Amino acid sequence: MTRAFLLASLTLLGGCISLLPEPPPPPALYVLEAQGVQPLPGAPIDAVVAVAEPTGERAILGADLIWRTGDSIAYVGQTQWSSRASEALQQTLLETLLRQGRFRSAARAGEAQAEYQIRWEVLDFEVREETMTARFVADVRLVARGRQILAQRIVSAEAPVAGRSSALAANALARAAREGSARIGEFAAEAAASAGR
Repeated sequence: MTRAFLLASLTLLGGCISLLPEPPPPPALYVLEAQGVQPLPGAPIDAVVAVAEPTGERAILGADLIWRTGDSIAYVGQTQWSSRASEALQQTLLETLLRQGRFRSAARAGEAQAEYQIRWEVLDFEVREETMTARFVADVRLVARGRQILAQRIVSAEAPVAGRSSALAANALARAAREGSARIGEFAAEAAASAGR
């Protein structure tokens, strides 16, 4: 009888004790995509432009959102992009170019023959603590066939971050990336139009 009581007690107690810690909640996922793109004025450019995947620091081009304080960076806790930032930024720029409508077409580098290619390095894609702004900065080159650089420009865009929540940080970063993509599209169209004259 005592033995049965001890076994029953241990079984009940065993149901309450866990040797493994509870897993953390899954991260909140945010989408980075083109939105609200306006057509660019100007004559159509009868050319295809290819968009290379951006290069840059692994930390800022991964799935995590970056918060910078001075010279240190941290990941925004329990928050990620729905895909790697490098892929999302490439897709955002590609969609922006298509919607701006200056080029005949736009494609990812390697998918189609193109007269021009956009090669870019993302220098900043982070929230800055000191100014509470989301910053997007890229070194952009428009390259013609034969790898000739036709034009190069540092493109930047900022968006205010209204508070310290991950949702506000993600929203501001997405707005900065969209504005940066629009400016890259304008730069590429201007440079291609000048080269075609």
